[in-house]
Amino acid sequence: MANSPITDRLEIRTVQKGFYKGFNPTVSLISKVIVTLLVLALIASPTAAATQLEALKALTLTIFAAWYINLLGVFVIACAVLVVLPVSGVLKLGKPSDVPEYSTQSWLSMMVCAGIGIGILVFSVSEPVAHSVINPDILAGETGSGTITSAMRFTYLHWGVSAWSCYAIVALSLGLNCHGNDQPMTMRSALVPLFGARLEGWLGNVVDILSILAIIAGITTTIVLGLEQICSGLSVLTGSTFFADFAGDPPLVALLTAMLVALSIVTTSILSGVDRGVKWISNLGLLVAFGVLLVFLLTGPVGRLMGGFADAGLTYLRRLPSEVFTVYGPSSGPNGAEQAQWQADWTIFYWAWWIAFAPFVGLFLARISRGRTVREFILGAVIMPTVMCFIWFSTLGGSALLLEADGIAQGKIVNAAHAFRIYQTVDLVLDPAWATIMKGVIVFLFLILIVASTSAAIIAIKSIGASGATVSETPLHSMIWALVIAGITGAVMAVGGVASVRDIMIVGAVPFSGIMALMLVSILRLVLKAGSRSAAAVGSARTDFRT
Repeated sequence: MANSPITDRLEIRTVQKGFYKGFNPTVSLISKVIVTLLVLALIASPTAAATQLEALKALTLTIFAAWYINLLGVFVIACAVLVVLPVSGVLKLGKPSDVPEYSTQSWLSMMVCAGIGIGILVFSVSEPVAHSVINPDILAGETGSGTITSAMRFTYLHWGVSAWSCYAIVALSLGLNCHGNDQPMTMRSALVPLFGARLEGWLGNVVDILSILAIIAGITTTIVLGLEQICSGLSVLTGSTFFADFAGDPPLVALLTAMLVALSIVTTSILSGVDRGVKWISNLGLLVAFGVLLVFLLTGPVGRLMGGFADAGLTYLRRLPSEVFTVYGPSSGPNGAEQAQWQADWTIFYWAWWIAFAPFVGLFLARISRGRTVREFILGAVIMPTVMCFIWFSTLGGSALLLEADGIAQGKIVNAAHAFRIYQTVDLVLDPAWATIMKGVIVFLFLILIVASTSAAIIAIKSIGASGATVSETPLHSMIWALVIAGITGAVMAVGGVASVRDIMIVGAVPFSGIMALMLVSILRLVLKAGSRSAAAVGSARTDFRT
């Protein structure tokens, strides 16, 4: 590790003229080339690509399943420890004199919006319902199928403090180094305490390139899952099997058509100014999402829904210390292999998704948190969004589970394909006319969230490609990245449809997971150094007092 002072600002090469003015051409070009080559390989030989992708996923699960589980478990413990350290109440994401740029209410609202994207709508009903049929508790014989608390507990596991601790680690490492030590706002800056000036060269370029590739893996997953839900919703609204058959499998032509529509809206957002466009669309998405939540609250048994929220929440907290480090396998019991498969299908996928999303969510959280103390940041970035996620799933997913438990649904939700479960729930909650309107609103919301997430990803990719520098809107660069993202999304769908996206995610998140582990070490080094300075200052003050 370099011994250069961590306060030295990195000097990262950017070009001063030409097409890449303001950007680091090495990072920008190599990222595009890698994705383009991957797209060409997928298109040239889809059958071989699907086989190789499946093999890579199997290999990744064999080698890195425990790594993913334990890494996020360590992140949760690290955030819990950091919160209680005395220095965390003093150390800021910025200079000691810096004050927060946003009010606490606005800051918390942006925190929630940053990480709550399309996934929370995709899995709002489907995940709790799936866990009510099979989960590790059921496989171990600890509970029977249909148990609401168990189903919601595992949903909370995937959307709780593990996910938000993942985001917090990236944001903390960036905030402490960029705001506190004046480093450029790009991923390599998070590792300055470990590698110093070495990050100005190829090492830093590798970090930034891997960060961009992780973002692309994450946004590809988000887009594909959203397109699946849009096509399924349109098939329900129109009755046409062009959009999806009723086994829940949208044909490729429908997925590609929906993608082109979404891409056109993203391009419009970019041409109007990416930052302005994504802000407007994100605010609209949040407003519509809360409208959907309100409808479910007003039409459902609020007392029972909130009772389920409390029961599952307490069970989740009680079992969290061991749950975050549980790796299922043959040693887990008679059904250990089935538990391990469940974990690969759900938990490992989610952990990989959070890791892939962490670069651009963490970058955003760091940007808006200048002047906040470490303790304040962790409480705001981990606790508040976790509670909001729990309320969301308890309301939408809880409504579906109660409809089944009370015999009203009679298996209609449980037996529906993944992409149809939310629409089936709406049919049972509302009268037919209102249900049609609500299903149209949900389809619209999926489209908004795809556009918002893609636009936000492009902003982050451009920021990393520009080495954290403030560059012009450069709409052409944004449009090129939109086309690159569309290319890889279309290629993945062509190879294996919606199912291939899980394989891409699990494999693609591995490199950045290593970078995140180093980010945690970087944070600990900065915090320990700040704690030593604080202790020395206290000791000096006591000496002066005695004197």
